[in-house]
Amino acid sequence: MAAAFDNQDGRIRGRALQARRLKVWSKDPRCAKCLKLCEFNALPGRGFQLDHKNPIFKGGPDTEENCQVLCCGPGSCHDMKTAKDLGHAPTLRITEDGWPEGT
Repeated sequence: MAAAFDNQDGRIRGRALQARRLKVWSKDPRCAKCLKLCEFNALPGRGFQLDHKNPIFKGGPDTEENCQVLCCGPGSCHDMKTAKDLGHAPTLRITEDGWPEGT
């Protein structure tokens, strides 16, 4: 399937993007970082973000091979990876018992 580009930045959009999301998610519906099973929907905290392993703004290609499933929502793996990609200080996830994750 050929990528359909509708703007100058060369990012895939529309039906082609949705087809890529389904294809990548179908290969493995778990978050690439925490391995949480992600649903294929857009409900807050239950779906996923199609993330570029090597960010486009750092020269990564907008290809299926450069994409991965990451869980989304506040404090999610997608939020943490995006912050890291942008050079922001990492934030800790707070668990249900009120303690930082991993302590």
